[in-house]
Amino acid sequence: MRKPMLREGAIFALLLIALSLLLHPDLLSDPGTRLSQMTGRGNYLHPLVYTLLVYLVVLLLRGVIRLFARFFRRSGSAD
Repeated sequence: MRKPMLREGAIFALLLIALSLLLHPDLLSDPGTRLSQMTGRGNYLHPLVYTLLVYLVVLLLRGVIRLFARFFRRSGSAD
């Protein structure tokens, strides 16, 4: 139980970092300014909400791919 939770947590964290850097490239050059902008606007949770939405899409795609793989694996072994 612990290993899948760590794997999914790592996937979520990597998505969070990737989305943050893709949407706000200034995080690499001047993170203090970005943090002060977030503080001024009070939008602390929006990165987590957007990452959760993308994570759910990725989770759905992984499930569909797993379902197709299982379907083709079963149909190939019947021959």
